[in-house]
Amino acid sequence: MNIKRNFKYSSLFLILLFGVCTNNIKVVKPKNLIDESKMEEILFEATMMQVMNTFSEKNLDFVKILGAPYLYLKHGVDSLQLMESEEYYTKNPKIYHRIYSRVLARMQKEKDSIDIIIKD
Repeated sequence: MNIKRNFKYSSLFLILLFGVCTNNIKVVKPKNLIDESKMEEILFEATMMQVMNTFSEKNLDFVKILGAPYLYLKHGVDSLQLMESEEYYTKNPKIYHRIYSRVLARMQKEKDSIDIIIKD
């Protein structure tokens, strides 16, 4: 019974996925699009900050100093530019997948480095 239900959900997911991916809407590139390499940096750092923030009590000073304002200043972007760039990349799944694959590879490399230190 579970197999049939899982198959139904999987089939529904695939149908929706193909329906969304075949959408022919033209995606307009924003004027101030963040390039892929900088977007990768921002997403990696934002993810690492989020991970660090979940392992300890919320330190409001940490969030104010090393939160979103830090990313904006460091990378010379603003929240609107980041939002528009993220929206553009999410509507171009091949590019977004490429960016996130590199982010995940970097995260794995960091994890491996930490694992080596812990073993020693």
